Amino acid sequence: MEDQKKIWNNIAPEWHEYKTRASDLSIEFLNKQKGNVLDLGSGSGRHLMKIKNGKMFLTDFSEDMINLAQQKAKEEKIDAEFAYEDNFFDAGISISAIHCTPQKDHEKIVNEIHRVLKPGAQFLIGVWNKDSKRFKRYKDNERYIGWGDKGKRYYYLFTEKEIHDLFKQAGFNIIQIQNSELMIRFVVQK
Repeated sequence: MEDQKKIWNNIAPEWHEYKTRASDLSIEFLNKQKGNVLDLGSGSGRHLMKIKNGKMFLTDFSEDMINLAQQKAKEEKIDAEFAYEDNFFDAGISISAIHCTPQKDHEKIVNEIHRVLKPGAQFLIGVWNKDSKRFKRYKDNERYIGWGDKGKRYYYLFTEKEIHDLFKQAGFNIIQIQNSELMIRFVVQK
């Protein structure tokens, strides 16, 4: 497996130009939140927005993506942070990020989300759907998808049952499902 941090750091400038707008679902979810809101796998900050009576906290394994998110926060005068502790967040999102990590890390990631959310906090998740038309022909759950000459991005393709079970096993309740053909999207509550 190629070094994914290096690949995402290489992609960061183009990604920042390409991924400028959050999905309507993400915007709708974030507009309802207050307090400390986590964006796990934030990339360069496409979901970064002012939170009424709160603040966004962004994290990503790509240092170059975080640097671009910090620049965006400064340019748009959005008060954002890039660190967090136990039972800290009032809400959070992870859109198109968890599927960029190897299967062996999924349980650890979901448990970490549970650790940092306050009791009752809600979290919006979006991952690629293995059963979508785009991926259904593949037998396995792992794919490498190129980004021009910058390298191949790793993706783990989830089934709906698999990703839902991960969150349930960590102690979350699924309170809303809003799948699209390509994405498994749902909201959990701690």
